[in-house]
Amino acid sequence: MSRWLTRQFRLLPVLLAVLTCPTPLTAADPDYRTFEGQPPDSALDLGGTFGAKPALEVEETPISSFRNFIWNDASLLLKPRTYYLDSRRENSHDREAWAIGGALEYRTGALFDWFSLGATVYTSQKLHGPSDKDGTLLLKSGQKGYTALGEAYVNARLGSNINLRAWRQTLDLPYVNRRDNRMSPNTFEAYTLREGGGEHLKYIVGHITRMKQRNASSFDYISEAAGADDTNKGLSMLGALYSFNQNIKIGAINHHAWDVMNIFYIEGHAAWDLGQETALQVAAQFTDQRSIGDELIGNFETGMAGIKLDASYKSTILTLARTSVDNNASIRSPFGGYPGFASIIIQDFNRAGEDAWLIGLSCEFSRIGLDGLSAFTTFVDSDTPDNGSAGSPDQQELDFTVDYRFSGDSLEGLWIRTRAAFVDQNGSGAEDINDYRIVVNYTIPLH
Repeated sequence: MSRWLTRQFRLLPVLLAVLTCPTPLTAADPDYRTFEGQPPDSALDLGGTFGAKPALEVEETPISSFRNFIWNDASLLLKPRTYYLDSRRENSHDREAWAIGGALEYRTGALFDWFSLGATVYTSQKLHGPSDKDGTLLLKSGQKGYTALGEAYVNARLGSNINLRAWRQTLDLPYVNRRDNRMSPNTFEAYTLREGGGEHLKYIVGHITRMKQRNASSFDYISEAAGADDTNKGLSMLGALYSFNQNIKIGAINHHAWDVMNIFYIEGHAAWDLGQETALQVAAQFTDQRSIGDELIGNFETGMAGIKLDASYKSTILTLARTSVDNNASIRSPFGGYPGFASIIIQDFNRAGEDAWLIGLSCEFSRIGLDGLSAFTTFVDSDTPDNGSAGSPDQQELDFTVDYRFSGDSLEGLWIRTRAAFVDQNGSGAEDINDYRIVVNYTIPLH
Protein backbone atom coordinates (compact mmCIF):
# COMPACT_ATOMS: atom_id res chain seq x y z
CA MET A 1 0.00 0.00 0.00
CA SER A 2 2.96 2.35 0.59
CA ARG A 3 3.67 2.63 -3.15
CA TRP A 4 0.03 3.47 -3.80
CA LEU A 5 0.13 6.18 -1.12
CA THR A 6 3.24 7.63 -2.74
CA ARG A 7 1.35 7.69 -6.07
CA GLN A 8 -1.46 9.66 -4.40
CA PHE A 9 0.77 12.42 -2.98
CA ARG A 10 0.04 14.42 -6.13
CA LEU A 11 -3.50 14.81 -4.72
CA LEU A 12 -2.17 16.33 -1.48
CA PRO A 13 -2.03 19.96 -2.67
CA VAL A 14 -5.67 19.74 -3.77
CA LEU A 15 -6.72 18.13 -0.48
CA LEU A 16 -4.90 20.78 1.55
CA ALA A 17 -6.45 23.56 -0.52
CA VAL A 18 -9.90 22.12 0.03
CA LEU A 19 -9.49 21.70 3.78
CA THR A 20 -7.93 25.09 4.47
CA CYS A 21 -9.64 27.34 1.92
CA PRO A 22 -11.40 30.28 3.65
CA THR A 23 -14.19 30.46 1.04
CA PRO A 24 -17.42 28.42 0.63
CA LEU A 25 -17.56 24.56 0.31
CA THR A 26 -19.74 21.47 -0.49
CA ALA A 27 -19.07 17.94 -1.92
CA ALA A 28 -20.74 15.95 -4.66
CA ASP A 29 -22.77 12.83 -4.07
CA PRO A 30 -22.35 9.23 -5.22
CA ASP A 31 -25.32 7.85 -7.14
CA TYR A 32 -27.10 6.13 -4.23
CA ARG A 33 -27.66 9.53 -2.61
CA THR A 34 -29.58 10.84 -5.63
CA PHE A 35 -32.69 9.04 -4.28
CA GLU A 36 -32.71 11.06 -1.07
CA GLY A 37 -33.98 14.53 -1.91
CA GLN A 38 -34.68 17.26 -4.42
CA PRO A 39 -32.09 17.60 -7.20
CA PRO A 40 -29.62 20.50 -6.72
CA ASP A 41 -29.58 23.35 -9.22
CA SER A 42 -26.27 24.86 -8.08
CA ALA A 43 -22.83 23.66 -7.04
CA LEU A 44 -23.51 25.46 -3.75
CA ASP A 45 -26.32 22.99 -2.98
CA LEU A 46 -24.38 19.75 -3.44
CA GLY A 47 -24.12 17.74 -0.21
CA GLY A 48 -21.45 15.43 1.16
CA THR A 49 -21.70 11.79 2.15
CA PHE A 50 -22.31 12.45 5.86
CA GLY A 51 -26.05 12.99 5.32
CA ALA A 52 -28.06 16.13 4.91
CA LYS A 53 -29.45 15.92 8.48
CA PRO A 54 -26.80 14.54 10.83
CA ALA A 55 -28.88 15.50 13.87
CA LEU A 56 -31.65 13.26 15.14
CA GLU A 57 -34.64 15.50 15.04
CA VAL A 58 -37.33 15.68 17.72
CA GLU A 59 -40.30 17.99 18.04
CA GLU A 60 -39.56 21.42 19.48
CA THR A 61 -42.92 21.83 21.23
CA PRO A 62 -43.20 20.11 24.66
CA ILE A 63 -46.08 17.63 24.85
CA SER A 64 -47.48 16.79 28.28
CA SER A 65 -50.56 14.88 27.11
CA PHE A 66 -50.24 11.16 26.38
CA ARG A 67 -52.94 11.52 23.71
CA ASN A 68 -50.98 14.27 22.00
CA PHE A 69 -47.79 12.19 22.26
CA ILE A 70 -49.31 9.08 20.65
CA TRP A 71 -51.62 10.64 18.07
CA ASN A 72 -52.50 14.33 17.95
CA ASP A 73 -48.90 15.49 17.46
CA ALA A 74 -47.69 12.29 15.78
CA SER A 75 -47.18 11.74 12.06
CA LEU A 76 -48.18 8.79 9.89
CA LEU A 77 -46.85 8.64 6.34
CA LEU A 78 -47.61 6.13 3.60
CA LYS A 79 -44.75 5.91 1.08
CA PRO A 80 -45.76 3.62 -1.81
CA ARG A 81 -43.12 2.70 -4.38
CA THR A 82 -43.14 0.62 -7.53
CA TYR A 83 -39.92 -0.30 -9.34
CA TYR A 84 -39.17 -2.06 -12.63
CA LEU A 85 -35.61 -3.17 -13.43
CA ASP A 86 -34.40 -4.95 -16.59
CA SER A 87 -30.66 -5.75 -16.67
CA ARG A 88 -29.43 -7.47 -19.83
CA ARG A 89 -26.00 -9.13 -19.51
CA GLU A 90 -23.72 -10.52 -22.17
CA ASN A 91 -22.10 -13.46 -20.36
CA SER A 92 -24.38 -14.20 -17.39
CA HIS A 93 -28.11 -14.52 -16.81
CA ASP A 94 -30.29 -11.46 -17.33
CA ARG A 95 -32.02 -9.91 -14.31
CA GLU A 96 -35.57 -8.64 -14.38
CA ALA A 97 -38.34 -7.87 -11.86
CA TRP A 98 -41.23 -5.51 -11.23
CA ALA A 99 -42.16 -4.94 -7.59
CA ILE A 100 -44.72 -2.90 -5.67
CA GLY A 101 -44.64 -1.95 -2.02
CA GLY A 102 -43.03 0.83 -0.02
CA ALA A 103 -43.19 1.94 3.60
CA LEU A 104 -45.59 2.94 6.38
CA GLU A 105 -43.81 5.35 8.73
CA TYR A 106 -45.02 6.40 12.21
CA ARG A 107 -43.43 9.05 14.44
CA THR A 108 -44.75 10.19 17.81
CA GLY A 109 -44.52 13.68 19.16
CA ALA A 110 -41.94 14.51 21.85
CA LEU A 111 -43.20 13.74 25.35
CA PHE A 112 -42.09 16.54 27.70
CA ASP A 113 -39.75 17.65 24.89
CA TRP A 114 -37.33 14.77 25.43
CA PHE A 115 -38.81 11.35 24.60
CA SER A 116 -40.18 10.07 21.27
CA LEU A 117 -40.77 6.82 19.39
CA GLY A 118 -40.67 5.79 15.75
CA ALA A 119 -41.37 2.75 13.61
CA THR A 120 -41.40 1.91 9.89
CA VAL A 121 -42.68 -1.19 8.13
CA TYR A 122 -41.31 -1.95 4.65
CA THR A 123 -42.71 -4.31 2.05
CA SER A 124 -41.93 -5.40 -1.50
CA GLN A 125 -44.22 -7.74 -3.43
CA LYS A 126 -43.75 -9.28 -6.86
CA LEU A 127 -45.75 -8.04 -9.84
CA HIS A 128 -43.43 -9.70 -12.36
CA GLY A 129 -40.28 -11.75 -11.88
CA PRO A 130 -39.16 -14.63 -14.11
CA SER A 131 -37.45 -17.36 -12.08
CA ASP A 132 -34.48 -17.43 -14.46
CA LYS A 133 -33.91 -13.65 -14.10
CA ASP A 134 -33.38 -13.40 -10.34
CA GLY A 135 -30.90 -10.96 -8.78
CA THR A 136 -32.35 -7.45 -9.18
CA LEU A 137 -32.46 -7.00 -5.35
CA LEU A 138 -36.02 -5.68 -5.68
CA LEU A 139 -37.19 -8.97 -4.14
CA LYS A 140 -35.69 -11.68 -1.98
CA SER A 141 -33.72 -14.49 -3.57
CA GLY A 142 -36.03 -16.65 -5.64
CA GLN A 143 -38.10 -13.61 -6.73
CA LYS A 144 -40.03 -13.71 -3.44
CA GLY A 145 -41.72 -10.79 -1.74
CA TYR A 146 -40.92 -9.69 1.81
CA THR A 147 -42.18 -7.53 4.68
CA ALA A 148 -40.00 -6.23 7.51
CA LEU A 149 -40.16 -4.02 10.59
CA GLY A 150 -37.15 -2.00 9.53
CA GLU A 151 -37.35 0.79 12.13
CA ALA A 152 -38.48 0.61 15.75
CA TYR A 153 -36.61 3.00 18.01
CA VAL A 154 -36.67 5.08 21.16
CA ASN A 155 -35.24 8.58 20.94
CA ALA A 156 -34.25 10.62 23.99
CA ARG A 157 -33.02 14.19 24.02
CA LEU A 158 -30.24 14.43 26.60
CA GLY A 159 -29.43 18.09 26.04
CA SER A 160 -30.50 20.95 23.82
CA ASN A 161 -29.04 19.25 20.73
CA ILE A 162 -27.81 15.85 21.97
CA ASN A 163 -29.90 12.81 21.08
CA LEU A 164 -29.68 9.15 22.04
CA ARG A 165 -31.43 6.72 19.69
CA ALA A 166 -31.74 3.01 20.46
CA TRP A 167 -32.59 -0.07 18.38
CA ARG A 168 -33.78 -0.23 14.75
CA GLN A 169 -33.00 2.94 12.81
CA THR A 170 -31.56 4.37 9.59
CA LEU A 171 -28.09 5.90 9.31
CA ASP A 172 -26.64 8.26 6.68
CA LEU A 173 -22.87 7.91 6.94
CA PRO A 174 -20.06 7.04 4.54
CA TYR A 175 -19.96 3.21 4.23
CA VAL A 176 -22.85 2.78 6.73
CA ASN A 177 -26.07 4.10 5.20
CA ARG A 178 -29.53 3.39 3.82
CA ARG A 179 -28.50 2.86 0.19
CA ASP A 180 -32.19 3.34 -0.58
CA ASN A 181 -32.04 2.62 -4.33
CA ARG A 182 -34.22 -0.50 -4.45
CA MET A 183 -37.59 -1.13 -2.75
CA SER A 184 -36.44 -0.58 0.84
CA PRO A 185 -33.30 0.72 2.55
CA ASN A 186 -30.67 -0.82 4.75
CA THR A 187 -31.61 -0.35 8.41
CA PHE A 188 -29.61 -1.07 11.55
CA GLU A 189 -30.03 -2.31 15.11
CA ALA A 190 -27.86 0.36 16.69
CA TYR A 191 -27.29 2.62 19.67
CA THR A 192 -26.17 6.09 18.67
CA LEU A 193 -25.43 9.36 20.43
CA ARG A 194 -25.44 12.42 18.21
CA GLU A 195 -24.93 16.15 18.61
CA GLY A 196 -26.38 17.84 15.58
CA GLY A 197 -27.26 21.41 16.46
CA GLY A 198 -23.90 23.01 17.14
CA GLU A 199 -22.93 26.03 15.09
CA HIS A 200 -19.73 24.39 13.87
CA LEU A 201 -19.33 20.84 15.17
CA LYS A 202 -21.60 17.82 14.75
CA TYR A 203 -20.59 14.35 15.90
CA ILE A 204 -21.82 10.79 16.21
CA VAL A 205 -20.67 7.91 18.39
CA GLY A 206 -22.37 4.54 18.41
CA HIS A 207 -22.40 0.78 18.11
CA ILE A 208 -24.26 -1.35 15.58
CA THR A 209 -25.04 -4.99 16.30
CA ARG A 210 -27.05 -6.08 13.25
CA MET A 211 -28.41 -4.79 9.95
CA LYS A 212 -31.26 -5.52 7.55
CA GLN A 213 -30.02 -5.36 3.99
CA ARG A 214 -32.08 -3.77 1.22
CA ASN A 215 -33.96 -6.86 0.05
CA ALA A 216 -34.05 -8.74 3.37
CA SER A 217 -36.84 -9.33 5.89
CA SER A 218 -34.55 -10.15 8.84
CA PHE A 219 -31.48 -8.71 10.53
CA ASP A 220 -27.99 -10.26 10.37
CA TYR A 221 -24.99 -9.53 12.54
CA ILE A 222 -22.61 -7.00 11.02
CA SER A 223 -19.93 -9.66 10.56
CA GLU A 224 -22.42 -11.87 8.69
CA ALA A 225 -23.40 -8.95 6.43
CA ALA A 226 -19.69 -8.57 5.61
CA GLY A 227 -19.51 -12.21 4.55
CA ALA A 228 -18.45 -14.12 7.69
CA ASP A 229 -21.25 -16.68 8.11
CA ASP A 230 -22.31 -17.84 11.57
CA THR A 231 -20.52 -15.02 13.43
CA ASN A 232 -21.90 -12.37 15.78
CA LYS A 233 -19.59 -9.34 15.69
CA GLY A 234 -20.75 -5.73 15.56
CA LEU A 235 -19.39 -2.35 14.48
CA SER A 236 -18.39 0.66 16.58
CA MET A 237 -18.09 4.13 15.08
CA LEU A 238 -16.94 7.63 15.89
CA GLY A 239 -17.25 10.54 13.49
CA ALA A 240 -17.45 14.32 13.30
CA LEU A 241 -18.36 17.01 10.78
CA TYR A 242 -16.86 20.48 11.25
CA SER A 243 -18.19 23.55 9.42
CA PHE A 244 -15.86 26.53 9.21
CA ASN A 245 -18.84 28.48 7.88
CA GLN A 246 -21.95 27.67 5.86
CA ASN A 247 -19.95 26.39 2.90
CA ILE A 248 -16.66 25.10 4.31
CA LYS A 249 -16.77 21.61 5.84
CA ILE A 250 -14.56 18.69 6.67
CA GLY A 251 -15.84 15.35 7.93
CA ALA A 252 -14.06 12.25 9.20
CA ILE A 253 -15.36 8.96 10.57
CA ASN A 254 -13.96 5.63 11.69
CA HIS A 255 -15.99 2.41 11.37
CA HIS A 256 -14.51 -0.46 13.40
CA ALA A 257 -16.17 -3.75 12.43
CA TRP A 258 -14.81 -6.03 15.12
CA ASP A 259 -12.62 -8.90 13.85
CA VAL A 260 -13.58 -7.97 10.29
CA MET A 261 -12.17 -4.62 9.12
CA ASN A 262 -11.53 -1.00 10.01
CA ILE A 263 -12.65 1.78 7.64
CA PHE A 264 -11.35 5.32 8.08
CA TYR A 265 -12.86 7.97 5.81
CA ILE A 266 -12.21 11.70 5.48
CA GLU A 267 -13.86 14.18 3.13
CA GLY A 268 -13.50 17.91 2.61
CA HIS A 269 -15.28 20.24 0.23
CA ALA A 270 -15.35 23.93 -0.70
CA ALA A 271 -17.56 26.06 -2.95
CA TRP A 272 -17.38 29.58 -4.30
CA ASP A 273 -20.31 31.79 -5.28
CA LEU A 274 -18.87 33.57 -8.32
CA GLY A 275 -21.91 35.78 -8.87
CA GLN A 276 -24.33 36.00 -11.79
CA GLU A 277 -25.74 32.57 -10.82
CA THR A 278 -22.36 30.88 -11.27
CA ALA A 279 -20.70 28.70 -8.63
CA LEU A 280 -17.74 26.35 -8.27
CA GLN A 281 -17.06 23.58 -5.77
CA VAL A 282 -14.07 21.32 -5.15
CA ALA A 283 -14.05 18.15 -3.06
CA ALA A 284 -11.51 15.59 -1.94
CA GLN A 285 -11.91 12.22 -0.23
CA PHE A 286 -9.71 9.47 1.19
CA THR A 287 -10.42 5.96 2.52
CA ASP A 288 -8.13 3.61 4.42
CA GLN A 289 -9.53 0.09 4.78
CA ARG A 290 -7.87 -2.98 6.32
CA SER A 291 -8.67 -6.28 8.01
CA ILE A 292 -8.39 -6.45 11.80
CA GLY A 293 -8.49 -8.93 14.70
CA ASP A 294 -9.42 -12.44 13.62
CA GLU A 295 -9.74 -11.26 9.99
CA LEU A 296 -13.00 -13.13 9.51
CA ILE A 297 -13.25 -12.26 5.81
CA GLY A 298 -9.54 -12.50 5.05
CA ASN A 299 -6.36 -10.46 5.24
CA PHE A 300 -6.32 -7.23 3.22
CA GLU A 301 -5.16 -3.61 3.26
CA THR A 302 -6.24 -1.05 0.69
CA GLY A 303 -7.27 2.54 0.14
CA MET A 304 -8.97 5.01 -2.18
CA ALA A 305 -8.42 8.69 -2.98
CA GLY A 306 -10.58 11.00 -5.05
CA ILE A 307 -10.94 14.60 -6.17
CA LYS A 308 -13.96 16.29 -7.74
CA LEU A 309 -14.84 19.59 -9.37
CA ASP A 310 -18.39 20.90 -9.92
CA ALA A 311 -19.17 24.07 -11.84
CA SER A 312 -22.71 25.43 -12.16
CA TYR A 313 -24.35 28.13 -14.24
CA LYS A 314 -27.99 28.86 -13.44
CA SER A 315 -29.55 25.35 -13.18
CA THR A 316 -26.86 23.38 -15.02
CA ILE A 317 -24.00 21.59 -13.23
CA LEU A 318 -20.87 20.18 -14.90
CA THR A 319 -18.94 17.59 -12.87
CA LEU A 320 -15.40 16.26 -13.31
CA ALA A 321 -13.84 13.65 -10.98
CA ARG A 322 -11.03 11.19 -10.58
CA THR A 323 -10.71 8.30 -8.12
CA SER A 324 -7.89 5.81 -7.61
CA VAL A 325 -7.89 2.52 -5.66
CA ASP A 326 -4.83 0.79 -4.22
CA ASN A 327 -3.54 -2.26 -6.14
CA ASN A 328 -3.65 -4.51 -3.06
CA ALA A 329 -7.41 -5.11 -2.89
CA SER A 330 -10.81 -3.77 -3.93
CA ILE A 331 -12.70 -1.44 -1.60
CA ARG A 332 -15.46 -3.27 0.27
CA SER A 333 -18.80 -1.63 1.17
CA PRO A 334 -21.10 -4.29 2.70
CA PHE A 335 -22.87 -1.92 5.13
CA GLY A 336 -24.19 0.66 2.66
CA GLY A 337 -23.54 2.55 -0.54
CA TYR A 338 -19.95 3.19 -1.55
CA PRO A 339 -19.15 6.92 -1.16
CA GLY A 340 -16.60 7.13 -4.00
CA PHE A 341 -17.07 10.08 -6.33
CA ALA A 342 -17.10 7.74 -9.37
CA SER A 343 -19.82 5.43 -8.00
CA ILE A 344 -22.74 5.52 -10.47
CA ILE A 345 -25.78 3.38 -11.36
CA ILE A 346 -24.22 -0.05 -11.97
CA GLN A 347 -20.51 0.06 -11.17
CA ASP A 348 -18.73 1.54 -8.17
CA PHE A 349 -15.32 1.66 -9.89
CA ASN A 350 -13.73 0.46 -6.66
CA ARG A 351 -11.76 -2.57 -7.89
CA ALA A 352 -8.11 -3.13 -6.97
CA GLY A 353 -5.84 -0.83 -8.95
CA GLU A 354 -8.74 0.95 -10.66
CA ASP A 355 -8.21 4.53 -11.82
CA ALA A 356 -11.50 6.13 -12.89
CA TRP A 357 -12.33 9.44 -14.58
CA LEU A 358 -15.86 10.87 -14.48
CA ILE A 359 -17.67 13.59 -16.39
CA GLY A 360 -21.29 14.45 -15.65
CA LEU A 361 -23.90 17.04 -16.59
CA SER A 362 -27.15 17.76 -14.74
CA CYS A 363 -29.94 20.25 -15.35
CA GLU A 364 -33.10 21.38 -13.56
CA PHE A 365 -35.62 22.79 -16.05
CA SER A 366 -37.94 25.02 -13.98
CA ARG A 367 -36.29 28.14 -15.42
CA ILE A 368 -37.73 27.33 -18.84
CA GLY A 369 -41.20 26.60 -17.50
CA LEU A 370 -40.85 22.83 -17.00
CA ASP A 371 -41.37 22.77 -13.25
CA GLY A 372 -40.46 19.47 -11.61
CA LEU A 373 -38.37 18.15 -14.52
CA SER A 374 -34.66 17.42 -14.06
CA ALA A 375 -32.12 15.18 -15.73
CA PHE A 376 -28.49 14.14 -15.51
CA THR A 377 -26.03 12.07 -17.50
CA THR A 378 -22.72 10.62 -16.33
CA PHE A 379 -19.82 8.90 -18.09
CA VAL A 380 -16.98 7.06 -16.35
CA ASP A 381 -13.91 5.53 -17.98
CA SER A 382 -11.53 3.38 -15.95
CA ASP A 383 -8.26 1.47 -16.26
CA THR A 384 -7.15 -1.53 -14.19
CA PRO A 385 -4.04 -3.73 -14.24
CA ASP A 386 -4.10 -6.23 -17.13
CA ASN A 387 -2.70 -9.11 -15.08
CA GLY A 388 -1.56 -10.14 -11.62
CA SER A 389 -3.72 -10.32 -8.50
CA ALA A 390 -5.41 -7.01 -9.40
CA GLY A 391 -5.96 -7.89 -13.05
CA SER A 392 -9.52 -7.15 -14.32
CA PRO A 393 -11.23 -5.79 -17.45
CA ASP A 394 -11.08 -2.08 -18.18
CA GLN A 395 -14.58 -0.62 -18.28
CA GLN A 396 -16.73 2.34 -19.22
CA GLU A 397 -20.24 3.23 -18.08
CA LEU A 398 -22.68 5.75 -19.56
CA ASP A 399 -25.82 6.65 -17.56
CA PHE A 400 -28.96 8.71 -18.20
CA THR A 401 -31.56 9.71 -15.59
CA VAL A 402 -34.75 11.78 -16.02
CA ASP A 403 -36.87 12.74 -12.98
CA TYR A 404 -40.27 14.38 -12.82
CA ARG A 405 -41.67 15.64 -9.51
CA PHE A 406 -45.35 16.55 -9.49
CA SER A 407 -46.78 19.61 -7.75
CA GLY A 408 -50.26 20.52 -6.56
CA ASP A 409 -52.23 19.55 -3.49
CA SER A 410 -53.22 16.05 -4.61
CA LEU A 411 -49.93 15.10 -6.32
CA GLU A 412 -47.40 16.69 -3.97
CA GLY A 413 -44.85 14.04 -3.05
CA LEU A 414 -45.22 12.01 -6.27
CA TRP A 415 -42.17 11.60 -8.48
CA ILE A 416 -41.14 9.36 -11.36
CA ARG A 417 -37.58 8.36 -12.23
CA THR A 418 -36.52 6.72 -15.52
CA ARG A 419 -32.95 5.45 -15.95
CA ALA A 420 -30.72 3.76 -18.50
CA ALA A 421 -27.15 2.58 -17.94
CA PHE A 422 -24.67 0.92 -20.30
CA VAL A 423 -21.44 -0.83 -19.24
CA ASP A 424 -18.76 -1.72 -21.80
CA GLN A 425 -15.87 -3.88 -20.56
CA ASN A 426 -12.70 -4.91 -22.39
CA GLY A 427 -10.29 -7.67 -21.41
CA SER A 428 -10.35 -11.14 -19.91
CA GLY A 429 -13.67 -11.87 -18.20
CA ALA A 430 -15.37 -8.81 -19.72
CA GLU A 431 -19.16 -8.47 -19.67
CA ASP A 432 -21.28 -5.77 -21.27
CA ILE A 433 -24.50 -4.70 -19.49
CA ASN A 434 -27.57 -2.77 -20.66
CA ASP A 435 -29.74 -1.68 -17.74
CA TYR A 436 -33.19 0.00 -17.75
CA ARG A 437 -35.20 1.17 -14.72
CA ILE A 438 -38.47 2.94 -13.90
CA VAL A 439 -39.24 4.01 -10.32
CA VAL A 440 -42.40 5.68 -9.01
CA ASN A 441 -42.37 7.12 -5.47
CA TYR A 442 -45.20 8.79 -3.56
CA THR A 443 -45.38 10.25 -0.06
CA ILE A 444 -48.93 10.48 1.33
CA PRO A 445 -49.54 12.03 4.77
CA LEU A 446 -52.21 9.99 6.54
CA HIS A 447 -52.17 12.02 9.75
